[in-house]
Amino acid sequence: MGTTIVSAPHCLETKVFVVPEGELLGKRCAGYEAILGIPYAAPPVGGLRFRPPREPDPWDGVRDGTILGAASLQPSTAYAPARGSEDCLYLNVYKPTNGAEQGPLPVMVWLHGGGFVNGSGNAFMGGFLAQAAGALVVTVNYRLGPLGWLALPSLAAEAEDGNAGNYGLLDSIAALQWVQDNITALGGDPSRVTVFGQSAGGEQVLALLVSPQAAGLFHRAISMSAPAGVTLPDLPAAAARNADLLKRMGCENSETQLPCLRDAGAQSLTNAAQISWDLIGAGGLQFTPTVGGGVLPGQWHDLFREGKFHHVPVMIGHTKQEGRLFTAIYENNLGRRMTAADLSERLAGSEVFPAPLVKEVAREYGLQSTYEIDGVLAEILTDALWVAGLEKCRTALARETTVYSYQTFDPDAPESHVHAQFSRIGAGHDSDVPELWQWDDFTGTKPGLTSEQHRYAVQLGRYWGQFAATGDPNSPDLPEWRSFNDGYMQYLETNHTGGSRTVPTAEYHQQHRFAFWSPLVHPHPNTH
Repeated sequence: MGTTIVSAPHCLETKVFVVPEGELLGKRCAGYEAILGIPYAAPPVGGLRFRPPREPDPWDGVRDGTILGAASLQPSTAYAPARGSEDCLYLNVYKPTNGAEQGPLPVMVWLHGGGFVNGSGNAFMGGFLAQAAGALVVTVNYRLGPLGWLALPSLAAEAEDGNAGNYGLLDSIAALQWVQDNITALGGDPSRVTVFGQSAGGEQVLALLVSPQAAGLFHRAISMSAPAGVTLPDLPAAAARNADLLKRMGCENSETQLPCLRDAGAQSLTNAAQISWDLIGAGGLQFTPTVGGGVLPGQWHDLFREGKFHHVPVMIGHTKQEGRLFTAIYENNLGRRMTAADLSERLAGSEVFPAPLVKEVAREYGLQSTYEIDGVLAEILTDALWVAGLEKCRTALARETTVYSYQTFDPDAPESHVHAQFSRIGAGHDSDVPELWQWDDFTGTKPGLTSEQHRYAVQLGRYWGQFAATGDPNSPDLPEWRSFNDGYMQYLETNHTGGSRTVPTAEYHQQHRFAFWSPLVHPHPNTH
């Protein structure tokens, strides 16, 4: 049956919820209940900076869960102001009350995107998705920027397992542990926990699939728009990325480095990272998970191939035009439309496209004859950084578990974080997020969806919720979604672009030039 969604985020009254850690004052809203700002770990400040999360401090009496906890500290960028606090390890729970399901509900734990440097679980009001999905929705704040992902030999030396960086990933693991320990009291089913995330959050989902410390904490996984074509750094590579940061902070001396970094002001340390959203101009992300140690033993695509992952049902997908967001940001920074010369410069200076490959890429995409340079670069980025890497992840996972594959496409999706000045973002990176959530996480309002887009948004929520409930997105009231294991991809589109439909994987491969990229992105070690 279809789901009736109450469309006004109006909160009617308060209600006390009791969890093992104590009492929480939450809100009863139209169609859902919300408990906000719940501490799932101790504040990672002072001596706990650059350390794994610790157990949360207990509280006396009824804790106010009607207000959000602080977001993770982040710097000012061209698209968002500085905000947040180092004391940020809080989560929020949204429970549907519209009769979507009876009994313990499946649980969906959200890890937000933002390039590991910005964003917040607080920005995602989960009441509408909870109603569409028929599930408890949990949104998580985790440490960002250098506070969450700084990897240095000095930090590795003080860790028992040799791990450095990945503090944000450990935060997400702690949040999943909190769910196991507390969600039953809120009406959730701890045996049906789905971890889902987008962009950097989608990368975390892939990392959690291979992290030994996440074993048993989730039972399905949804990775949205993870740029899996990129290889993660090991400790030496990550440390090299952070050399300029150490120089700016005056913390280069390895003997005094850790006291220097731990005594530094949190905002000063965050600002010293000099974050840019222009990933094309910057040549990629400065902060990512780091491989090695007990938290993330190796590259996830290698561990998937070796069968060293948590064998749960997995859904992996992306938007059709991922790269368009980043070409729009690049052009905004240029102050004009990009040219063929700009494209050649970006390809030649990219870690992703080594010099011998540039001519092959130019030939494959007909760069000598095209005038839509921005669109071509967006297509190259989509195919290389998303499609090729994700398809190899799906193929490896499908050898030992059930995998569902998808591509979203709404060329008229509302812009949110970035307003393109020179070329349309369309179905670019992030375009499916406001529709899935029926919420604009940047403005903190409902997005301006047409009636067709609203139907599409509810359908996305229904698919995600059905997968969370059963490990299979199919339901009698939804268009059939055949598995990747059977050779199919699901195109999730608005009605006027084709609607939701299953297509052979071969069609998807042709659309994104997979035959060209397959030998070039994460080649199997035995194929050299």
